[in-house]
Amino acid sequence: MLNYHFETKLLTTKALLKDLALPISTLDYWKTKWRKKGNDCWYMGLRIVGNKALWDPIVFLNWLNKYQLKNLPTELRDKKIVAFVTRNSSVQGSN
Repeated sequence: MLNYHFETKLLTTKALLKDLALPISTLDYWKTKWRKKGNDCWYMGLRIVGNKALWDPIVFLNWLNKYQLKNLPTELRDKKIVAFVTRNSSVQGSN
């Protein structure tokens, strides 16, 4: 099990995309596909607070792992996602 340690509980879209090195078009594409399947972006980690779109990074990373990362990370985008998880998590030891 991974223990996540982010500095904040919610990230702005800009901060999330910068950390993951993802273009906004990729995120918009994923959100559109997700909604067309009848799902709510809440389950991707999107939280609307006032007029701001904020992301729960833990929920988003779990969603990415389950629905987007299907193979070994061979693409640069996938490698950056793995690096982001590595920087912001640690493995819980079993004692």
